[in-house]
Amino acid sequence: MAAWVIAFSYVKMMMAKERLQPRSDEDTDSTLRQRGGDPLVYLMLLGTTIYLYLNLFVLPNIPILLSGDQVFFWVNGQRMLYGERAYLDFFQFTPPGADLFYFALFKLFGPRIWVLNAAVIVLGVALCWVCFAIAKEVMERRLALLATLLFLTLIYTRLLNATHHWFSVLIIMGAAAVLTRRTNNRRLGVAGAMLGAASFFTQTHGAAALLAVTVFLVWERYRTGRSWQDFWRSERVLLFSFVLTLLALNAYFIATVGLKQLWYFQVTYVRKVMVHRPETALLGMPESPDWRSRPLASLVGQYGQYIFVYVMLPVVYTLVLWRCWNEPHCPTFRHHKVALLSLVGSCLLAELIFSLNWLRLYAVSMAGIILFIWVLSRAPRARRYAVTAVSITIACLAFQETWSAQHSDYVLAALPAGTSATNPQESEKLLWFKQHTKPGEFVFQAGWPGLYIPLELRNPVFLDTAGTMADPQWAQRAVQQLEAKEVRYVLWSARLDYPTDSRRPWTTHIVPLRSYLLARYMPIRAFPDGEEIWERR
Repeated sequence: MAAWVIAFSYVKMMMAKERLQPRSDEDTDSTLRQRGGDPLVYLMLLGTTIYLYLNLFVLPNIPILLSGDQVFFWVNGQRMLYGERAYLDFFQFTPPGADLFYFALFKLFGPRIWVLNAAVIVLGVALCWVCFAIAKEVMERRLALLATLLFLTLIYTRLLNATHHWFSVLIIMGAAAVLTRRTNNRRLGVAGAMLGAASFFTQTHGAAALLAVTVFLVWERYRTGRSWQDFWRSERVLLFSFVLTLLALNAYFIATVGLKQLWYFQVTYVRKVMVHRPETALLGMPESPDWRSRPLASLVGQYGQYIFVYVMLPVVYTLVLWRCWNEPHCPTFRHHKVALLSLVGSCLLAELIFSLNWLRLYAVSMAGIILFIWVLSRAPRARRYAVTAVSITIACLAFQETWSAQHSDYVLAALPAGTSATNPQESEKLLWFKQHTKPGEFVFQAGWPGLYIPLELRNPVFLDTAGTMADPQWAQRAVQQLEAKEVRYVLWSARLDYPTDSRRPWTTHIVPLRSYLLARYMPIRAFPDGEEIWERR
């Protein structure tokens, strides 16, 4: 927080000097490059690091045990560390980029809880750096800083969930940064390669961004009067570098797993299981089962943030694209840059229609946040008040999130992966398994794979959870693996005891696993959240 205050003070001082000796942003950036760096960027990155540390570690140095979908990628990285192979030895339906990232981290530093939290910090700092680099291309530097801090407090800190989405978006926005200055063939080749790398983390994000750049090239062709021959020359460079990079990154998996198997998991399975209507009745926003007992102000604050992001993104993209179409020759309008940013954001947003939830929406919202501040900066009468309101919002969010992270009701637990701060409900399970197992032991956590990393336990079956039952043979395979490894404990979840439905054949796929559990295991401990420990008879 102190570094942010210094950064804002620096911006005010810089603006005062600019009023005496006005110069363009391009001149300022050129001068800073010649001098070897930008103090504002360094202060922003330092402030971001400190802020994220305060949200991920209880002072002085106790990491907070995180959850969320990133847990699946942690476990996949752990399984790779033990020599297991994605798609063959363990289930995966996204490209292996995030799995390999965590595998590399564990190889270097070991599967420690502090390593995972440090990864979230590094990812957040990198995202903020790219956000600021793009934002300062379309607006004043102090407004670019404002956009970056809004992204950090409203979006990234709300998740703190380093999944494949964030890695993919980081690379995509890096490609957008490459193209914001100009779109010559060299830059298109670099951007195409980056989009191919983004598809190695999330197969659909990279393709959506590739479509956005293609549409932008068509738009530029009409705006500048370029020939179709020039367009196709540029498009070939973009597509060739995209495909070449994607094939190079996937070459090992194509050779070892097979193209047919990769296609099934990354395309067929995704189309059958992951493409559906919004995950909740609230357009994918999280549902609060305890909303009746919560203070009204708390509910308004929480859902107000969700609604703002949900509404702001399509409105901002539509408004910016409309202005790009209707004001192509305005001398103060950086058409090239905002049009590209809006098209990338729009395509990433449109992709989510097939499986909307708030986590995915937040992860692809960086372009919208930048353009939101840009739109505010284009309203002279309301600009001062809007900027003030956004600044106050950022300060309030930063204080609330940091205070909550430092003053939550934690239980400090000394676990095999390192001492960590956990919530009381989760600590009960962790401490029980710590007393009854040893690192490296096989335990099947059927409902959620949150115990493997902190306790250094291993998943004995191909499946990530028992809820992954698209293929009827997977349950039989799980039964065989549990039996072959004589797994002593299974942590079962009550939500897996769903009734079978003839209209939904996949609900019957879990039956062999449940039958095996009843025959070979007995319940010995129940927890308040509905999970039970079953011990081998």
